[in-house]
Amino acid sequence: MTVEPIPFAESAEWSLHEGSIRHRTGGFFSLEGLQANAQAQIPNGWEQPIINQPEVGILGLVATPGDGGHLWLFQAKGEPGNVGGVQLGPTVQATYSNYMRRHGGAATHYLELFLGNEDNLASNGLHSEQGTRFLQKFNRNAICVARSAPVPANEQFAWIQSASVREALLTDFAVNTDARSVLVTGPWALLADDGQPFSTTSVQLGVETGAAFAESYLAPVDRGLMDRAAVAIHDLAGEIGLACDKVSLEGLSGWGLTADSLASADDGGAFTIQHYRVSAPDREKTHWDQPLVRSTGTDEVILFCQQRDGMLRFLLRPSIEVGLKGGVEIGPSFKRESLVDAPVWLQRLADEKPGATLWQNQQSDEGGRFMDSRCSYVLHQLPEGALIDENDPWNFWFTLAELEQVCRTESSVTNECRSAVSLLLGFA
Repeated sequence: MTVEPIPFAESAEWSLHEGSIRHRTGGFFSLEGLQANAQAQIPNGWEQPIINQPEVGILGLVATPGDGGHLWLFQAKGEPGNVGGVQLGPTVQATYSNYMRRHGGAATHYLELFLGNEDNLASNGLHSEQGTRFLQKFNRNAICVARSAPVPANEQFAWIQSASVREALLTDFAVNTDARSVLVTGPWALLADDGQPFSTTSVQLGVETGAAFAESYLAPVDRGLMDRAAVAIHDLAGEIGLACDKVSLEGLSGWGLTADSLASADDGGAFTIQHYRVSAPDREKTHWDQPLVRSTGTDEVILFCQQRDGMLRFLLRPSIEVGLKGGVEIGPSFKRESLVDAPVWLQRLADEKPGATLWQNQQSDEGGRFMDSRCSYVLHQLPEGALIDENDPWNFWFTLAELEQVCRTESSVTNECRSAVSLLLGFA
């Protein structure tokens, strides 16, 4: 695959039309200007370019029982914006436009396992994409457990053992964001060799920490806690009162459109938009051009855990993002790139990180929309004496058992939170 930046005007397929960058077919996605109107001071008045892709895509993984755990059918997914070019992607990773073949390319392999086959799926739910980059974008995340293993369609597909999948989840830039999301929103038991997640975690994290993980996963689920978190997020969305208006990219406040890019006027933005020409001999369509959102720096997402009342629990907090439906979902403990400043106590914990980092790696967002996106994901255990504002109403402390249920709940957990939780599945 070769990727080269080109001026917007050299595109054969995209153009600026009525203030938006659109494909000539009207399909795929568009880049539009967004202005947030809200009852809350933040994000009221916020303006930025955003990807508008209202169609729902399919992200599907096929698994089958095997010796020593399940086997998973992954594809080596090459995307123009991927760090490293190729990463492990789901069996099916397709937008509606793609699997309807609007690009004029080849058919999507294994699509029939996920369309019209919903009753045979181990998981199947709508989950949001990055709310800082997409406008109310959802994809269907699904896992199909096949009784007999389909033959890999070509050399881009391969069956991978659960142990290797777990190892890949802990490796930099190995598993793409779509595959991470599908795994996290499915039954975690499918990833464990013996069907019991975290029963062998002590091999990697030590006896004491491994036992704490196992106990946290086996703990009874507090439905009251989960209901309170859901109600709190719903009420917060009502308080925010977010409504988004479309504005012209050319008149977007704080942004400047040139022949080569759309960027923050003061060079202080978290991302820019540029256009690229792509040649990909192994893709359904071998040549095309498209705009990509390019991050200007490396973000950091932290998932904090702590022993609380004798049980290991994980901290989640609301994340306010203008592209989310209602403007808010449950997010990770901390995300450095955020519209809302973290409380002083949480910012201090993120900067100083008292205690022990259990694991850290770097991942990129989906390379079909993002160029060279990088984020550092950190799993960190706080000491029991860490200074936490226990009166903060937005602290949701979940056991591993509760965390699995929260992540499986449709449209409730942000994309970055799911990627942070994927670190945990590396130990399942």
